[in-house]
Amino acid sequence: MSRVALVAALAIAAVPLSAQANPFKVAKPGLKTLAVTYSLTGDIAGTATVAMDGDRMVRRQTSTMKMMGKTSSSDSWTLVTPDSSYMADLTKKQGTVMPNMLPIMARAYDGLDGDAKKRMHQNMQDMSSMLSRAFGLSSINSGEKIGTKTYAGQECEEKKFGSFSVCTMTKAPVMLHSQGSLVCMNFEETATAVSLGAPPADAFTPPAGITFTPDPHLQQPDSMARAFVGYLSSQQLSDSLAKAKQELAAAQAKSGGDPAKMTPEQQASFQQACDAMKNFDMGTVMAGAGDAMKKAMADAAKNAAKDAASSKLKGLFHKPKIPQG
Repeated sequence: MSRVALVAALAIAAVPLSAQANPFKVAKPGLKTLAVTYSLTGDIAGTATVAMDGDRMVRRQTSTMKMMGKTSSSDSWTLVTPDSSYMADLTKKQGTVMPNMLPIMARAYDGLDGDAKKRMHQNMQDMSSMLSRAFGLSSINSGEKIGTKTYAGQECEEKKFGSFSVCTMTKAPVMLHSQGSLVCMNFEETATAVSLGAPPADAFTPPAGITFTPDPHLQQPDSMARAFVGYLSSQQLSDSLAKAKQELAAAQAKSGGDPAKMTPEQQASFQQACDAMKNFDMGTVMAGAGDAMKKAMADAAKNAAKDAASSKLKGLFHKPKIPQG
């Protein structure tokens, strides 16, 4: 499943079937302006800032990540407006611009009839349920409510989605804390400062030296949105999900339980393997192997020289035997 579909699945699954709300419409926040500073820890370390001004939101993140013994740096800038999404890699000096697909998909959803809307909600809930069972995640459908917490002086409601937890600000749809583990990546993002006033004037100014080029894959956003929403609401997807659910249930019954859920010992072993992979440096290993080979060759040469010298000494101090004829 693509990342877009997964996000849509989580968004739709959180809405009760009876509500039939448009899952692509973003609720208007109670706050008009906001600025948040974050600290990033774990395998991705660094800082990030988020600013909101009406219906615009911008994020700037500077971070490092270690994998395979190498530490890579990232410096990104993202701006979302009602019409467009801008993404820039400040290190590579590259940028792309694409249509904001949420309002376009919201219009496509509004064009569905009642049965198609109901079927779409059911399909997405089934997809979320299957993800939960296949990957051993609990409460992925709507999130398990943990309670309320406070970060940087602001209250948020915390929910748990499998191995992820998020705490969303009660006054605005902004996360104040998120934490999780994805494959071998452990990450945590914590708000360290929150300002409810107007963000800095230059927060929404595009970074200098970046030319934003259109994303070639999103040249016909309206037709793409209709096709995407149409597939999510199709009977074809419903039938495919029904068959997949049967196959998953049969596989789990055959294995005698949930094959995807690891024991604590398996989780610890998996984490050790992940840590080893993060610290594995192929360059160092190859250099070490090269040094070991050179040393072995040098030792072999020394031993050969010793053997040759020993043979010569034996020839000097031992008379050769004269064959008897």
